Amino acid sequence: MSWCQSSGSRGAAALLRLVVALALVGLSFCLYEDQIGKFDWRQTYVGKIKFSNFDTISAAKKIIVATEENVLAALNLKSGQILWRHVLESGSQGNIQMLHVSDEVVTVSGVNPALIRGWDLTTGYLLWEWSLWLQGHAQQAAATSSYWWVENNLLQHLLPIPGEHLEMTSYNMRTGQNKGTTSKLPATWINNKCVLSAPYYTCISNANTENSQIISLDVTSSAVQLFTKSVSTILPNLNDNHVELRSLLGNVPGVILKNKIILLKPDGLHVTNTNLRDDTTGAYVVKLVDKNLLIQFNYKDENINVYASNIETGSPVSEFTSVIPLPGANYPKIDSAMCAKTAKNNLACRLFVTGDDNAVYLLQNPGKLVWVREEALSRIVGVEMLDLPVSELEAVIETEFDNKEADFGESGDIFGMITRRLKGQASQLKTLSNTLLRKFMPHLIEIYDSEESSNVLVRDEFGLHKIIIAVTDVGKVFAIDNLSGNIIWKRYIPFLSSFNGRTPDADNFVILYIQRTTRHLPYDPQCSIIARHKLTGEGIIFMFNPITGAALDLGVANLGYRIKQTLLLNQMNSESLKGLVIMDENEGIHVYPPSCSANIGNTYMFVADPNTAVVQGYVLRNEDEQIVVEKTWLIRLGGTPPMSHKITNVATKSSIEKVHSQGKVMGDRSVLYKYINPNLVAFTTEGPDPVHRDVIYLYLVDVVSGAIIMVQSHRKARGPIKIVHSENWVVYSYYSEKSRRPEIATVELYEGPKRSGGAFSSLQTARWPPEIARQAYVLPSPGPPLALATTITDRGITAKDILISLSTGAIVELPWVILDPRRPTVPMTNEMREEGLLQYTPEIPLPSEAVINYNQTVLGVKHMYTSPSGLESTCLVFAYGLDLFYTRVAPSKTFDLLKEDFDYSLIVIVLILLIVSSYAAKRFASRKVLRQAWK
Repeated sequence: MSWCQSSGSRGAAALLRLVVALALVGLSFCLYEDQIGKFDWRQTYVGKIKFSNFDTISAAKKIIVATEENVLAALNLKSGQILWRHVLESGSQGNIQMLHVSDEVVTVSGVNPALIRGWDLTTGYLLWEWSLWLQGHAQQAAATSSYWWVENNLLQHLLPIPGEHLEMTSYNMRTGQNKGTTSKLPATWINNKCVLSAPYYTCISNANTENSQIISLDVTSSAVQLFTKSVSTILPNLNDNHVELRSLLGNVPGVILKNKIILLKPDGLHVTNTNLRDDTTGAYVVKLVDKNLLIQFNYKDENINVYASNIETGSPVSEFTSVIPLPGANYPKIDSAMCAKTAKNNLACRLFVTGDDNAVYLLQNPGKLVWVREEALSRIVGVEMLDLPVSELEAVIETEFDNKEADFGESGDIFGMITRRLKGQASQLKTLSNTLLRKFMPHLIEIYDSEESSNVLVRDEFGLHKIIIAVTDVGKVFAIDNLSGNIIWKRYIPFLSSFNGRTPDADNFVILYIQRTTRHLPYDPQCSIIARHKLTGEGIIFMFNPITGAALDLGVANLGYRIKQTLLLNQMNSESLKGLVIMDENEGIHVYPPSCSANIGNTYMFVADPNTAVVQGYVLRNEDEQIVVEKTWLIRLGGTPPMSHKITNVATKSSIEKVHSQGKVMGDRSVLYKYINPNLVAFTTEGPDPVHRDVIYLYLVDVVSGAIIMVQSHRKARGPIKIVHSENWVVYSYYSEKSRRPEIATVELYEGPKRSGGAFSSLQTARWPPEIARQAYVLPSPGPPLALATTITDRGITAKDILISLSTGAIVELPWVILDPRRPTVPMTNEMREEGLLQYTPEIPLPSEAVINYNQTVLGVKHMYTSPSGLESTCLVFAYGLDLFYTRVAPSKTFDLLKEDFDYSLIVIVLILLIVSSYAAKRFASRKVLRQAWK
């Protein structure tokens, strides 16, 4: 039984034709049912929570959330799984500004136009939609401050005009019909310290002074009446005038001034007797039949202490007080809450809690953690994939022949070698005995559970089992098992922020380096994270063991200077550690660890400024144990001022990629040698043009000599640009405004039929310019690609495939021969066919069998990371963005691996028969020779 995508038919005749067609067409490209989820997995997320509301109407209780990733979703209250999800428009157009949950879900997204939509609460289907355009001065003000809420089945829109007035408009929630004219309420006291607690708009006037006051106004009332109260009467012992006003979350209008709760009522401002226990965790008001309940908690010693009190009187509710264990939480806050009376007249509450690390928790009173979701995984900005360490037995075997005897405390003479041999044999005997006990005496397996669990994360025979290190933009680091997708360990780094050091890509906030892999026993592997401090802007470095997550050396350290560029050295020190070179804003050089400074010979570095499009080259020299920095070249890719082109992408070759073949065999048996320049970097720039509106440029620059190898322009084209640079070719995608379609272009460089002798050198001036082949293709997709990547294998023997993530949620694998820029536009000749070229066609085919995620839609993909495995035929693929997807691909099929249905028993039987036959033939031959000798 196999799985295939097909479209249904309405009539019986059409269905019959479909059945006949499927019977005639081979289904060899389909995915068998037993293969689904065997080599791949997918995880879906919603992102950082922005709004949340409990569903108290439908039978299947759920919580509706809206996130900063423009996602509207419903989560199951029992498991936390996504019941339904909608990803709205990207950018500001899909920014959700309001979420209202009643018998249906109402959202407001975008600014101008603002899209008002109604969704079915159970299924998430779109029920109705209308848009609202603002004109004039209101159009500019709406981009920064605009408030929406639902009251009496009317959609209310409040637009503050700073220093002038408030514009209040009511609309029919379903049709968008204006319920009367827009009312303008005079409010010259409006400033940047105002909040809305519907229907009251409240501000602090004369802020940061002794005469500061709280002013509140009911914007829906027909009679305009201001309520004021002095801040000094509310906080008489306040020494610091810098106070912030916050809106009180819940079903009762109110504001929070420091630790004081002020209720907003038609008769004025009422300061309650209830104070906040912890103003960092917030509070939430639940409206019950007989009272309004204020729920708050404080987080201490990895436990949440929950409290509840009557918000009017301040009297505590003893039945609600509880302690809920919540280990590993980072600054949790109440986002929403729901309470109800049980059959036994007890108070049962659910708390929806979010953390600074984007983790989401559902707590249930009394004292229960229902589930947790790690939504930080939807915002990954750095990924590396490492081999797992070898097992203890293999480690003993490797260290037995290691030459560094001093590291093991044993002498290097014959007695030390005998000692290591005896230890190795003892470990092998112990492993053999444990294996036999587990096989023949399974009742003793509990005795060795701890020992077995310690060897779970070990390297497999074919190198397919690896660990994925993922860094998020909120400062949380994850280690993920690539086979199951389970989180091995996680660690939160506070104050981590974006850093535009190595590349100007807006998504590349954090730089992750592998300084030492797991192949260098007895040393532990080591990774480093380079980021920027949120408050000071100075650099942060975090060195850790990727297998255990333990901090190493400096741990999390503040460098004390701003970072301009980073570089990982190729040479290793005596401890098999690659040095990390950091250039500060004053062009000073810092090396971590300092012992790697000796490895800096003539090291070349470049810095690209994305805003000015200026690329600067440097050379680092170690002179008299001092590192000297020298500027070597400078290029202005944006042209001379006032051109405003900016660098949007910087694509370098993968440091682990290997080029197996130096040339390409032509149809006439000649060789066309590839232009293999390890220092070649691709830059793309975008900017306006007075004639062609938008222009895209591609530059190929040798970053050692500063020579521009190639320039390619695309007029009337714009981004987003996605680019891949590998071997001697570049693939990039863009959107053509002239043709109104996404296109993908390829560039390939060759030295020609003759190759210059010796190794490649960027400083060799006698080299001739490369031969360049370029071509563009039409991508049949409703939108531009979200990400591009290329497959990587261990030796580079396997053919290259291009991975394209489409906006439809499909990830397509295309062979390089389809995108080859040398595809001829003229009629094919025998030499072209002999070479394996395809006739040029403008449109690239995207067959359904090329979709590697079959029917598993992967949304919001930002990047795709590829890594080689121990098998030359297999490449590991990890796509990340809003969703995570992992799989393995084989561009040239699995030529080095037996098929799953391989008949091992038949081979064993045939082998035994051949052995028996050979011995029998040998026996008969010897007897024949003996008989002939006696004649």
